Amino acid sequence: MTDVTKDSVLETGTVMTELVAKAREARTAGQSRRDFFANSAKLAGATALGAAGVNILLPVAARAASTTLPSTDTVADILNIACTAESLAITFYYQALAHQDLLPDVNNSANRNYFQAALLQELEHLNHLVTLGGKTLATSFYFPDGMFTEEKVFFPTASTLEDYFISAYIAAALDFSGAYSSEITTASPYLIGTAVQIAGVECEHRALINVAANINPPNNRLVEQALVKTVQDAVTPLTPFLGGGTGFSATPISVPSIAAIDTIAAPYTMSTFPKAIFV
Repeated sequence: MTDVTKDSVLETGTVMTELVAKAREARTAGQSRRDFFANSAKLAGATALGAAGVNILLPVAARAASTTLPSTDTVADILNIACTAESLAITFYYQALAHQDLLPDVNNSANRNYFQAALLQELEHLNHLVTLGGKTLATSFYFPDGMFTEEKVFFPTASTLEDYFISAYIAAALDFSGAYSSEITTASPYLIGTAVQIAGVECEHRALINVAANINPPNNRLVEQALVKTVQDAVTPLTPFLGGGTGFSATPISVPSIAAIDTIAAPYTMSTFPKAIFV
């Protein structure tokens, strides 16, 4: 990254924070939308992005100035739902690896390492989210009938799960901007970065699932889908995994232990991935 580009990013981040603060002040003071946009344009124009900065930042500022924001997610909501989703992902990847004879395209010599690495990555995601205050809301999960015995069930379900994980982290990044949720009033660059970093790895998982499923090309998206508008919206499609129902197993499957994960993920270990991955 050149010094000019780096300065642009830093200045724009500062402007984003100021815009959000000014937007909320405007909403409280009853400032007209026209006046707010005019002041915002002057502020954005002072960055290295210039006119482009106005076009990028004003839609976000407009949301912050609105009396009705799209989301009511709290930081605690987001972290708890994310921890629960990561626990589901850990259980899913573990079971995929545990059914070697029934899921040959997962467990062959070309693909098995993708799923081993994904298992440990999901565990590291969970560990980090817990350090931020998140709590897992479930310790066992239900899965569709045939999930780990029939590849025609496994691959579409696996891809759909990753789609919702990715979408939820996109929504979380918006929430953490401080301009999207009525319950989060201050931008948190660290939490935005964390959500984006995890989402990026979940995108890799989706593409590698497509590799194992022989979908060509496996990286078949121009941009990732935003299937949910808020993190809480992601709970609805994941509810059957939490409570079971028609077409799902009668008995839930527990989250595997750390020892079990390390054993099945060999030759990878917890030390394979650096601990200081979230910056």
